Amino acid sequence: MRLLIPLFSPSTGTWGSLTRFVTIASTAQEAGHEVAFCTAGYLAEALKQHQFKVYPMPESGMLGLSRPLSRRLKSREHNTIPPVPPGRNFGNFWRVLTASGMARPRYLRHRVQAQIEAVRTFQPDALFTDLDPGAFLTAKICSLPVAATYASVITRGERNLPWRLLNRAVGAVQKAYGHSPRTVSELFFGPQVLKIIPSIPELDDTNPDRSDVVYVGQLIGAIQMPDGTAFQLEPDRRYVFAYLGSGSLSLDMLRKVLPQAFPVESKTTCLVGSQNISRPETIGNVQFLPYINSQVVLPHCDWTLCHGGQNTVIQSLMNSVPLMIFPGSIFERRYNANKVQAAGAGWIGELDEFNLEWLHASLASYPICVPQAARLGHVIRSYGGASAAVDAIARYA
Repeated sequence: MRLLIPLFSPSTGTWGSLTRFVTIASTAQEAGHEVAFCTAGYLAEALKQHQFKVYPMPESGMLGLSRPLSRRLKSREHNTIPPVPPGRNFGNFWRVLTASGMARPRYLRHRVQAQIEAVRTFQPDALFTDLDPGAFLTAKICSLPVAATYASVITRGERNLPWRLLNRAVGAVQKAYGHSPRTVSELFFGPQVLKIIPSIPELDDTNPDRSDVVYVGQLIGAIQMPDGTAFQLEPDRRYVFAYLGSGSLSLDMLRKVLPQAFPVESKTTCLVGSQNISRPETIGNVQFLPYINSQVVLPHCDWTLCHGGQNTVIQSLMNSVPLMIFPGSIFERRYNANKVQAAGAGWIGELDEFNLEWLHASLASYPICVPQAARLGHVIRSYGGASAAVDAIARYA
């Protein structure tokens, strides 16, 4: 099988999707398949450093604006989310796409043109994507099978304004290539798309009996390596791993509250990893580090404190580590957090609840939560991971 992977990245940037697709690509190559990517920007640079073949594609920008204006907006992204009452969701998949310029017909057409050129050169048997709009259009135009990562939460918000704007742009591109338009929902989520779910039915609402659905448990991989921030785990200590993204708890709040929960005399060390940390720092028994290799740390941890990103949730459960999740208002993270709490493997906290009392109560529930985390981890591992995903895509192709 020759597999072309068009990658979409929100204009705000993310590494989570890239780690999953590097895992897929490496597993496919090990099984004897040929793989190439079609992407742009920091994703393309990272993939080239890992010796993958990469075809160029126009880089996404916030609202489709020029690169300088997009970067300026990105630098202020924490101010672009309006105040949302605790317990409420903000955003949806369609808003992410429109915010990244995908609802602009001209830009979307250029994106599709780049992917069609990659198809002509690489001659793939199938496409696999992280929900890049151009990939679904290219698959239809070139009559290629397409598979995509999927989660039930991304289908929410249909018929709202972002959906309508994106639907108009997608329809314009289809007409430009002489195809009768399908709605954006049909194009992205119709039965012709093989849906690869890097999760399990307990954590997603998609019916596993559908013929177009394959649960694979996890697609955990690594793209970044530690850079001068290695530390020595102590065998007689206990650890809590903390990883919080934008829209969740701020570093200032972590610096204020965590040392109260983990003072110098504590037998538990809290390890906080964030790209926003410029240099290592220790406050009480809390270590703040620019980078933490979660794959190394999690087997030694009692808890994970995080924002609810899927990779962190799945990886923690695979190590039988329960979670304390502060998702903020971001819709996808709140969905993940509520699923974890409903399964008894952790707790969801609102941003205004982050205090010493909440942390103590949650930490004390370890004997209750850890068996459920271990149970879910066992189920995740049973689904086959990247090998199961590659096999499913190959059969589909």
